[in-house]
Amino acid sequence: MTTREQETRENNQGENTESASSFLVGAIIGGIVGAAAAMLLAPKSGREIRSTLGSQAGTLKEKTVQFRENVMNKGNELVAKTTTLSQGIVQQSSELLNKKKNQSNLEKGETEEVKYIPIGEESAKKEERLTAEIDIQKKLEEAKKAFDEEEYKITH
Repeated sequence: MTTREQETRENNQGENTESASSFLVGAIIGGIVGAAAAMLLAPKSGREIRSTLGSQAGTLKEKTVQFRENVMNKGNELVAKTTTLSQGIVQQSSELLNKKKNQSNLEKGETEEVKYIPIGEESAKKEERLTAEIDIQKKLEEAKKAFDEEEYKITH
């Protein structure tokens, strides 16, 4: 790309930014002028207008508080989900690391420690363990999907 093309692009970007900010300033000024004209030309008395504005301000405040609470709740849910997913990823990573270490030890000729599984394990404990494993697997899949989506967003 030539320097002339770069200069043209930079000029166009500067003009777009200036026109967007000019539009925004114009919209704000227009809104203020419109509100002032509505106040002056309204068929209501000053008291009525003030009471209407006061009630609307109260309603706006209530809606803002509700919106804030909703955002805070969603944020807390997101933090909880992220924490759970990151813990799952850490656990999976450490398991993979240990597995790789065991493989390298086997290649060096060291023996792997044998793990014994008790034969008479109760069925309730088995079900709990299976349920926990399924939940962990689902969470790991969700984490993988979330990371894949974030990676796609970053790369595209």
